[in-house]
Amino acid sequence: MKKGLSFLLVFVILINMPVQVFAQQDTASEEIKVYVNDTAIAFDVPPIFVKNFTLVPVRAVFEALGAKIEWDNYTKTVTITRGTEVRVQPGNRIAMVNNIPNVMEVPAVGINGRIMVPIRFISEAIGANVDWVNETKTVFINDLAEQKDLGNIQNGGRFASDSNYYYHILPDGVLLRESIAAKHKEKISDNILQDLHIINDWIYCIGKDKGTNKVIRMKKDGSEKEIIVNKPVNSMQIINDWIYYSESTDESVLYRTKTDGTETAKIVDNGDFSYKNWFVLNGWVYYFNTQELTISRIRIDGSSKRNLTNRIMGFSPSEKIYGIKLIDKEFLYIVIHKDITDSNRIKYTSGLYRIPIKGGELTKITDKVPMSVNMDDDWLYLAVETLESNYKLIRCKKDGSEVFTINEYKKGDIPKSIYINDALIFYTVIRGEETPEELLFCMGPYGNNIQQYTWIYGKDYYSVKKVLTDAYAAYKSLNSFHTVQISTVEKDKEIGSIIYESTINRTRSLFYKKTVVDEQSHFETWLDQETLYSKKSEETHWDIAKINKTDAVKMQKNIFDYIQPTDELCNNLNIEETEESYILKGNGAFPSLISSISPYLGFDEGINLDLAELVIKINKQKKYIEQLNLSIRYNSAIMENGEIKQFINNYQYINSQFNSAYINIPYSINQTIKAKEKADENIENGMEKFIEGKYEEAIKFFDTAIGFYNKAHNAYLYKGKSQYNLGKYKEAVLTYSRYHEINPSDTEVFALMGMCYLKMSDLPKAEEMGLETLKYSQSVNAYNLLGSVAYAKEDYIKATEYFNEAVLLDRKNYTPHINLASTLYAMGNFTRCIEAVNYSLINFPKDRDLLYVKAQCLTNLGKSEQAIKVYEDILSNNPSNDFVTMTYIAREYELLQNYQKAKEYADRAKAVYPDYSLLKYLLDKLDYNLSATSSQKLVDFIKENYLYYKQSEDSNKNFEAILEKGDWFTVEDVRNLVDSIKNSGDNLTGLLSGFEYEYYFNSENSFSINTRQNENYIYVMVNNLYPGTGVKFAEFVQSIENPDEKALIIDLRNNNRGLSDEADKILDALLPECTPGYIIDRDGYVSTYTSGKWHTPFGKIGILVNENTAGSAELLALGLKTFASNITIIGNKTAGKGVGQVLYLDRNKKFAVFLVNHYWNVLQENIEGKGIEPDIYADESDRDYSKAIDKFLENN
Repeated sequence: MKKGLSFLLVFVILINMPVQVFAQQDTASEEIKVYVNDTAIAFDVPPIFVKNFTLVPVRAVFEALGAKIEWDNYTKTVTITRGTEVRVQPGNRIAMVNNIPNVMEVPAVGINGRIMVPIRFISEAIGANVDWVNETKTVFINDLAEQKDLGNIQNGGRFASDSNYYYHILPDGVLLRESIAAKHKEKISDNILQDLHIINDWIYCIGKDKGTNKVIRMKKDGSEKEIIVNKPVNSMQIINDWIYYSESTDESVLYRTKTDGTETAKIVDNGDFSYKNWFVLNGWVYYFNTQELTISRIRIDGSSKRNLTNRIMGFSPSEKIYGIKLIDKEFLYIVIHKDITDSNRIKYTSGLYRIPIKGGELTKITDKVPMSVNMDDDWLYLAVETLESNYKLIRCKKDGSEVFTINEYKKGDIPKSIYINDALIFYTVIRGEETPEELLFCMGPYGNNIQQYTWIYGKDYYSVKKVLTDAYAAYKSLNSFHTVQISTVEKDKEIGSIIYESTINRTRSLFYKKTVVDEQSHFETWLDQETLYSKKSEETHWDIAKINKTDAVKMQKNIFDYIQPTDELCNNLNIEETEESYILKGNGAFPSLISSISPYLGFDEGINLDLAELVIKINKQKKYIEQLNLSIRYNSAIMENGEIKQFINNYQYINSQFNSAYINIPYSINQTIKAKEKADENIENGMEKFIEGKYEEAIKFFDTAIGFYNKAHNAYLYKGKSQYNLGKYKEAVLTYSRYHEINPSDTEVFALMGMCYLKMSDLPKAEEMGLETLKYSQSVNAYNLLGSVAYAKEDYIKATEYFNEAVLLDRKNYTPHINLASTLYAMGNFTRCIEAVNYSLINFPKDRDLLYVKAQCLTNLGKSEQAIKVYEDILSNNPSNDFVTMTYIAREYELLQNYQKAKEYADRAKAVYPDYSLLKYLLDKLDYNLSATSSQKLVDFIKENYLYYKQSEDSNKNFEAILEKGDWFTVEDVRNLVDSIKNSGDNLTGLLSGFEYEYYFNSENSFSINTRQNENYIYVMVNNLYPGTGVKFAEFVQSIENPDEKALIIDLRNNNRGLSDEADKILDALLPECTPGYIIDRDGYVSTYTSGKWHTPFGKIGILVNENTAGSAELLALGLKTFASNITIIGNKTAGKGVGQVLYLDRNKKFAVFLVNHYWNVLQENIEGKGIEPDIYADESDRDYSKAIDKFLENN
């Protein structure tokens, strides 16, 4: 009794609390949003907070959940019914749930005529799930449920069902439905592809519209078809009356729209929303996050994003690592295609895994990567490969336990899809290699009662099959017949007509065809065995061509060879009868038939066909096809405005003269044969002269051949080649044009014409001809031509790409190999050039020109010993007379200062040809080098080259002192000599010996530059400008991908020694066509540095300098600053030494003297004593330079 009184007391207290509760209502203005089953609810009275609980208008929210809302004005009670009955009264915290009192945290209230109820209490009372997202002040209410058919959608969605029908999409795009009870099948639509969703009275799916995959819907009988998403779509899912999809043009973004096509919005981006690799369930999107390389989930409003897995390491976003396959209430099921390691260094091998939908550990289900997978409430069904490379269908518990094999696929079958429908399993396989076909099977859950589906759904299927079987047999038995084909073709707003008349006599292997276009000129064709004759009506001579037996048979085929009793025709044609004929009629996509007959209809390959209507009239008695009418609707390509137009072509075929058609070869063909024989004799004579190089005589024979037979295309071809070889390029172009008129199938002629234009320096026309050739075929000649055009434009990167294509097409064609090598040599990329030559030598061993290019590359890289080996290889082919190679070997030995060896080869060359200019120059140098002592050579070099040299008594004494020692002086003697003759202000002339000499001149990998690549910029420290620095720099910058999108930083700090020639090589590598500087020696002679058109462009260039940047390094900095528009000098003012150096090298005593030799100017400016002022100042600290670099990188 006391307990009852206590409850009554509490109840009374609660009833009397409404005023206090309402007084504490939160009046904050921040809007509260509510989603019910993925749809945002619109309110006329907004939701409110009361004691941190959300109250919402009862009718707006709970009617959206399907609840019934009733108001009793007498008792002031609102009743919410959805299975469970909930009654609440404004101001009362007691809610009656199925007549059981429950205490709410806050009571319902009335505001502006609306009853506001606590959203969580009511939702959970009627079985819905409630989530609150505080960041966005949003309530999500969902009926948590599994989407039973989601696994079927993930398998392609080509099977679905409702209570009465199974719905199938056949491989040919036909959508049909099958009565579950009666097993009767009927066609619903054509051009349907995938993703079947049956929603109320509608079928939603992806189908083709004007050749593009789009989301469409139709009634279940195929009526009222309409486009819902008028965008290209390859994958979609429907849930809670929303269609989620990605556009096939950008599968990184997920959109959604209502099932009527309204309220379209972007949901998520930066994801992989490609075909069957994502889900939407219970208000969440599950997908692969391409930005973070994780599997993630996010709410449908874009909030609460969470990564369910760790980041994958070592893979790019474009690689398909994960396959998101299935989802249920607890787990996401995914396939890992490759072994991976995540950011926590956890390794996962390939296989099928599952992970909790809220995140957690990946748990492996099986090591097998399934070909397809589906599930029901308790089991997974997987098609997996066996150890014998066959396939089987297994089922297991969702944790991978209790594995059973329920079906073994037939050997050779490839599993495709698995569909689950109650206790039935439908699965498809691809069977056959030459003509693969997709088959559908059905079985029980244990692999029992397996049945193969047959697709017979046409109402007159068997009658049509009988008529077509007889008609095809009658057609194949015909010896001769005559056909008239009338084609009405719609194109570019014009309608044209073409009439074809053809007669075939199979007994005599004769075929005749006449084509008339728009009732104007006609074109005739005769086929006699395997010889083809053809001509236009206005022509005298016939074209004559030999074709192979296969082509001859193909040419005699026509559309009637494909009117066979196939399932496609028998299912889609209906039959009518007259007294004398069968009339077969039908419409559909007919993909197999149209694909086979397209060549006979004049359609281009890949044309986008839509639907066709077919009518066939067959003689009842004789079974011959007397008439066939075909109407085809097809689509244009996408036009500039994005539209796709549709056209309709009509074709009518009338057959007659069955087994009575008579044809005979006309006399004019015999006349043509005799004329061609005479022409062939002259062509043969002309070819002999052509091979001998007697092009004028060859042209006379070719002209005589053309006089006899004006379609002698080889006469035109080789006449054009003869004119080309004679340098008559304009005449050759005209001859090649005539050749193309009579032999249009040989599109290589465009490349030949392009070579003529190239010789005439008409580069745009030459390029046009090369590209025209490539429209028709991958042509070595075209790529060679385009590479040559690019080379002439000094666009060497493009040239190498074209020549590489030519090499890949035909490794045995010599021309692209030597062209590629020459281009790389011209680029100054000697290392890549050597690699290319080595590859070419596999196919052309001992080739002189290729070996010469390789040897010269080695010379430019300072590798004279290796160059000599290559030259020796060349010389071995002609060891007695190859004076040129002997001279080059002598030059290499002279560079190595092995003067005795150099003299040996020079003398051998002199004995063969003493007047070779390079040899004469070399012999003079060798006479001096062999006769003079080392000290004499050093003294002569200083006297001839030192910029500040002035003869004096002191200098003469110093020279005499070292000369007295002959070849026996020391490096210290040299140091003393250099120091004694140096001008007082000259701090650039100096000696290099010992470790430094070995490091920079004898090391295989001398560190003249140091490089690193950052995400934002490329950094190159140029330590010095010693020999080889320019080549190393140029080769490095050429290796950068997309340099025009990156910043280059050149560090010239403390660079105060080196050669102006090396600075020039770097200027040439970075600057367009210009004259970046010139040098003036002490006698006033001027030498000019030039930069070619080709260079490596960077987005911008920063140059780091300091007070120790001097000489040739300043030439480099000022040259770039003056002639490039994107240069920033960073650091301190440079030293102001407007001079450059030359090098004296003594390889035996191992020292090098850098001698100031000349002044240099850039646009008549010399910075001697002035230096170069920086654009961004920085002191000597690394930190200050770092800040300056950051500033440079931030500036546009």
